[in-house]
Amino acid sequence: MKASNLYRLMSFGLVAAFALAATAAAPAKPAAPAKPAAPAKPAAKAPAKPAEKKYVDPNEFASYGPGTATKAGDPSAAEWQAANKDALAKATSDDELICFVRDGASARALLAKVKPNYGTDPLVASQIAAISQFVMRPGWENARGVWADALFDSFRTATDDTVRMAYLEQLRWCGNKKHALAIQVVASTSPSRAVRDFANVVVRELSR
Repeated sequence: MKASNLYRLMSFGLVAAFALAATAAAPAKPAAPAKPAAPAKPAAKAPAKPAEKKYVDPNEFASYGPGTATKAGDPSAAEWQAANKDALAKATSDDELICFVRDGASARALLAKVKPNYGTDPLVASQIAAISQFVMRPGWENARGVWADALFDSFRTATDDTVRMAYLEQLRWCGNKKHALAIQVVASTSPSRAVRDFANVVVRELSR
């Protein structure tokens, strides 16, 4: 090969090498280190609400537990009945109950034992309730009349409201329509709203 041709070939190779080097990508600069993020500001706390006062019912018997708890000297109805089972069975037997509905005097004598503020002897209260059921039996219409009339007379002459309510409660079960108007008349003069309201309930039921 001639020298001129060799020279030209070498010159062309150098130019190509320089051109390739010029067009090659420059090395990437290292990325600047990221700045640490600023710490988040804590959220503002809502103002604390004042603690609500818990309501305390002043009635010690307002809830079921205390209302049914046994107290010394004050047994529950179930405990009293269990302790006096034999006496209760005798006092409410048919032979015993008949004695109180033979006439009005006998019935009123028993009803006179009703005491104010629910202080009636439980044995007497049991007898009174048992008689109101006893006289509702078929064939005992006469005894029912004696007992209901005695209840009304006792209601009419009583002066304590709790005693009057006790008589009304029994009339509610064994009274009849003839007592309804009489009860309404007597109750209308009572200063006690509780007596008047309950008497209205009894009158409505007896008038059906």
